[in-house]
Amino acid sequence: MKWISQAPFRNKLIAAFMTVTLLSILMTGYFSYSITTGILEDNALKLTQDTVAKTAQTVDEKLSKLSMVMMTFMISQQFKSMLKDVSVGNDSEYYTHWTNLDNVFTQARIAEPLIQGIFVSTPMGEFYPSSMNRNRQEDFRDTDMYKRVESQKRTVWIEGHEDPLFYGKQRVVSLVLEPIAEMTLKDVYVVVNIREDGLRKLVGPESGNSGSLRFLMNEDAALIYSESDLLVTETAKSELVGEITRSGVNGYTSFDKNGSTYLLNYARLHVNDWTILAIQSKDYVMKDMIYVKWMILFITLASFLVTLFVAGAFTRYLLTPLHKLQKVMKRVESNDLTARFESRHEDDLAQVGFRFNRMLDQIVVLIDEVKEAEAGKRSTEIKALSAQMDPHFLYNTLNVIYWKLKLKQVDQSQTMVVSLSRLFQLGLNKGKEITTLEKELEHVRLYLELQASCYENLFEYSILVKNPSLQELTVPRIILQPLVENSILHGFSSMESGGRISIELDSDPSAGCWSIRVEDNGCGMEEDAVRAMLRAEQGKGYAIGNLIQRLQLYYGGEACFHVVSHPGRGTVICINIPFKEAGSDV
Repeated sequence: MKWISQAPFRNKLIAAFMTVTLLSILMTGYFSYSITTGILEDNALKLTQDTVAKTAQTVDEKLSKLSMVMMTFMISQQFKSMLKDVSVGNDSEYYTHWTNLDNVFTQARIAEPLIQGIFVSTPMGEFYPSSMNRNRQEDFRDTDMYKRVESQKRTVWIEGHEDPLFYGKQRVVSLVLEPIAEMTLKDVYVVVNIREDGLRKLVGPESGNSGSLRFLMNEDAALIYSESDLLVTETAKSELVGEITRSGVNGYTSFDKNGSTYLLNYARLHVNDWTILAIQSKDYVMKDMIYVKWMILFITLASFLVTLFVAGAFTRYLLTPLHKLQKVMKRVESNDLTARFESRHEDDLAQVGFRFNRMLDQIVVLIDEVKEAEAGKRSTEIKALSAQMDPHFLYNTLNVIYWKLKLKQVDQSQTMVVSLSRLFQLGLNKGKEITTLEKELEHVRLYLELQASCYENLFEYSILVKNPSLQELTVPRIILQPLVENSILHGFSSMESGGRISIELDSDPSAGCWSIRVEDNGCGMEEDAVRAMLRAEQGKGYAIGNLIQRLQLYYGGEACFHVVSHPGRGTVICINIPFKEAGSDV
C-alpha cells in the first residue's frame, strides 16, 4: 500500500512494536482461553457423568427392589392359590381370591411407594386393589399393553401413558410380565403401574443448578416418560441418541444443534434396556469463561496502551541519531557541504552518520579535483581528437594540387584550393566545437569532391536527406568525414574504379532519435578488423575510433554506433543520435 511506504519510519517502528506485542498477547490469550475451555468442558462432562452413573445406579436399585417386591407378590400363598384355581378352571373361589389378594396388593404398594397399582388378568377374571376404581369400558385384551406382550412373549416395559385400566387418567409406566408358576398357565398377566412423576423425580429434576436435563430412553430410542422440554424431545429424536441407546454403552460426547453446542452424558441401566441421558448447554457450562474472556480483552487493551506509550518513547530515543543524520542530509541537499553529523553514541545508526561524514569529506576532495581537471579537459580532449583527423588529408590534398599545377591543370587546382579553403573554414568553425548538420553536410560534400579529384574515377557518391528539417540540428563538427574517409582509404584500397558511397540521413520521432547511414561497396572487413576499428587501433580505422569517443563525450550512452561488414560485400555504418542539442556554441 502506498500510505505504508510513505509513512514515517518512526510510525513504522511503533507499528512493529505494537504488532509484535499484540500478537503475543492475543496468541497467549487465545491459547489460554482454548485450553481453559477444554479443561472446563472435560471436567463438566466427567462431573455430569458421575452424576448420571449414580442416578443410573439409584434407578437400578429402585427397579431391582420393584422386581423383588413383585417376586414376593408372586410367590405369596394367596397368589399361588389363585393361580392353582386358574390352571384348573375353578372360578368358584374367585371372590375369595380377590379378597385375599387385596391384602397382598396393599403390602406390595407399602413396600414400594413407586407402585401406583397392580392388575392381574386371568381367564377366571381380573384382580386389582379394591381401593381403585376399575374402568370397565376398557378390557385388558384390547389395550396396547396386551398386544405388545402377546407379540413379544416376554416381560415388557410400557413407556409413559395414561392408565387405561383405572379411572383418574393417571400417567404411569407399566411393567407387564407373566407370573412364575409350576403349572402351565395361559393368558395370565401381571401389570404393575409405576407412577410416572415418581420415576421422573427418581431420575432427576428437569433442570437444576447444573443446567443439566436428565431423561430416560429405551433401546428403541423412545422416551420412557413424557417430557415437556423441547430440547429433550428434539434431542431424543436425533440419530446420535438412537445410536447411543442401541449401543448400550456409557460415556459422553458433544454435538451441535441450532447453532449451539451441547454436552451429552449417558449411562445404561443393568436391570433393563433403559439408558439415562443428561444434556446441558456448553454455553451454560462455560458461563464463567465470559469473565475470563473480558479479562483477556481488558489485559490486551491495557497492554496496548502501555506498549504504545513505551514504544513511542523508545523509538524517539532510538531514532535520535537518525533524525540528526536527516538534518545533515537536508543541509547537504541545499549544497551545504560543510554540514557534519555529530553524536555521543556509537551504535549502528551513529556509525552510519560517521561514515556519511567521511563520504562528504571524500566528495569535497573529489569535487575540488574535478573542478581543476574539468576546466581544460573537455575542450582539450575534443580538439585533440578532431585534430588527429586533419593532417593526413591535408597532406594528400596539397600533394594532388601540387602535381596538378605541374601538369598545368590550373582550373582544377584553383577549384581544389577553394574547396580546401572552404573545407577548413567549415572544419575549424571559428574555433567552435558545435556546428549545424547543414554545415556538416557541406563539409563532407567538399571532402568527397576533393577526394574524387585526388582519386579520379575511383568512386562516386550520393547524399540523401529524407527529412530536410534535420539540417537545422546542432552536432559536433567533423562527424561525417571519418565515415566516408574509412570507405575511401580502406574500402576502396584494392579497387581502381567502380566505388560507390551512399550517405543517408533520416529521423525516427517515435524512438526520439535520428540516424546517419553510410554504405559503400568496398572490400569489406573481417570481424576482427571491425572490432579493431571500433577500438581505434593504430592503422585500423583510427579516425572511426576517435569519432566514437567524441560521440560518447557529447551524447554519453544515448548515441549508438553499428557496423555491418562482410569481406567482398562492402560496409554499412549506422549511427543513431538522440534529438538532443549538442550545445549552443554554433
